[in-house]
Amino acid sequence: MAGHKHDTNPDIGPAFTGLIGGAILIGAILYGIVLWTNARFAEHHKEEGKKASITVVAPSVG
Repeated sequence: MAGHKHDTNPDIGPAFTGLIGGAILIGAILYGIVLWTNARFAEHHKEEGKKASITVVAPSVG
């Protein structure tokens, strides 16, 4: 098998392009979900702050 030649796969370039492009797309979608979720919780905490008051109790010494 000294003269055996390995043929390169012509689909390897587009496959890696799709893999990297897909990873970037999924990362962008996840980042958008995180931003959207943080914004929703910020609104939720703002509404709670208006409803609830904070009571601070100092420990008694002595």
